[in-house]
Amino acid sequence: MIHRYRFGWLFTMDGTPIQDATVTVEGDQIVSIEEAGIWPDVIDLRDWAVMPALVNAHTHLEFSNLDHPLGTEGMAFSQWIPEVIRYRQGFGENLAQEKALAIRAGLKQSAGFGVGVVGEIATLPLAEAAYDRSDVHVVSMLETLGLDPELIEQRKQQATEHADYRWSSSSVTSALSPHAPYSTSWELIDHCVALSQEYQLPLAMHLAESLEELELLESGTGPFRTILENMGLFRAADFPGGCKPANYIERLSSAYRAMVVHGNYLGEKGMEILHQHADTMTVCYCPRTHAFFHHPEHPIETLLADGIRVVLGTDSRSSNPDLNLWAEVQAVHQKFPDIAAEQLLTMVTSDAAFALGVEESFGSIEPGKRAIVSAFCIGQDSPDVLSQMLAGQPRLWDLGSGLDQLDVATA
Repeated sequence: MIHRYRFGWLFTMDGTPIQDATVTVEGDQIVSIEEAGIWPDVIDLRDWAVMPALVNAHTHLEFSNLDHPLGTEGMAFSQWIPEVIRYRQGFGENLAQEKALAIRAGLKQSAGFGVGVVGEIATLPLAEAAYDRSDVHVVSMLETLGLDPELIEQRKQQATEHADYRWSSSSVTSALSPHAPYSTSWELIDHCVALSQEYQLPLAMHLAESLEELELLESGTGPFRTILENMGLFRAADFPGGCKPANYIERLSSAYRAMVVHGNYLGEKGMEILHQHADTMTVCYCPRTHAFFHHPEHPIETLLADGIRVVLGTDSRSSNPDLNLWAEVQAVHQKFPDIAAEQLLTMVTSDAAFALGVEESFGSIEPGKRAIVSAFCIGQDSPDVLSQMLAGQPRLWDLGSGLDQLDVATA
């Protein structure tokens, strides 16, 4: 079925925004875009500005049923990690069921905030049925971790199976996430990088997230060593010292696509390597999680000035009050007012879609792309559309469904 919509403003992410644009949709795809154009069957939505559906580059949906973040704001990251472990252990035999419920809740919350794609850090057992939502595409990034030599082969096999997994829904695609330097062996990381190359899959890794992580890498000491020792997982051979985030970034740079999640303490050498591989590497900044832990100012402006893609994520509700990606955009806009509004939009659309390997279907509004957009009610005579958008809250619209299914209430 064909639907035509006339919008007041269209931010395609491919050039200058178009004022008074008509978008023709057939099925679930965009067919054409015209400036103005009069069609007898057009749906008049000139009070609305639309942009591509928001892309949340990094989240952990299994925590979406939390009412508030774990622990207390400003706590040390190494103190927060045990809180996460205890939370997961609290489900006992009900883990799979509770996780599925949380993922469904997280996808519903995401859609309610205008998000049409999520980079989801998935843990085993997979809750595949929970991903079955037509308006939110899930990039399922298997969390791969392990330091115990006896479990490495099992973990490698799990990563291989996920890379080659045949999803029952076209709204889910595979990716990989070697967890973090303090939890994942070099052998596992290299295996994930090789799978990324072989299957052309994106990869994400928590990296340069905390000062405690840097201490473990540089000297083999500190709170993370204590945590690993208490779990019986610390081996001096894994953390001999003299290592920095740059060493991990160098290894990740061989992947098909690699996203450094957080990147709060990248260091000069780390940023240099990211610049050298800017065609395939991205940094994901999670502003409100960053603020929760009271980290120093994020190097986002330096990264952008150096031509490195920066995308945004909500992380999870274990460190964030909600899954509102637009609130992350607003947080960056407030903290870094010199970053152009147009640049902010790319962080949650085209660049984020590229980082997650879904740029063929998402991230821009153009023929052949999925007809899912984020819409803002702005009025027809707005003098500054972008400012109104940044002050507002988007709604997720599936244009293939027709007007009756769109939330067009102005209240």
